[in-house]
Amino acid sequence: MSCESNRFSWRMIWWAIASALLTIVVAVLNRAGVIPPSLRAVAALAPVVIMVGFFVGMARYLRSIDEMQRLMHLEALLFQFAGTALLVMGFGALAKAGVVPNLPASEAMPYLWIVAFLLWGIGLALVRRRYQ
Repeated sequence: MSCESNRFSWRMIWWAIASALLTIVVAVLNRAGVIPPSLRAVAALAPVVIMVGFFVGMARYLRSIDEMQRLMHLEALLFQFAGTALLVMGFGALAKAGVVPNLPASEAMPYLWIVAFLLWGIGLALVRRRYQ
């Protein structure tokens, strides 16, 4: 993998982390009542703006790489999708059984995004290791 590609990957990871952290900060500030009602919608959508930047950058990156790298990203995305689906379904089944607390989607979403991006990163690392 080239140095430029590695630098781009870290940049995209930081975009994802920034969005997830901003989502958590906004949720904590909103729960504490720090955000005035007139700015709640703006604050709630701030992480979405960062995510738009992430996805635009990712689309540009995927158009610029060769087919093998695209295949690797597709496999990492499959790992992320499957892992997220299994976690959501497993947690939902456990919540329905009363084993874990039943969280509303609005509370679980920031953590779900973090898990999804972590799984994508883990999947990408595993796939890259396999193709070396």
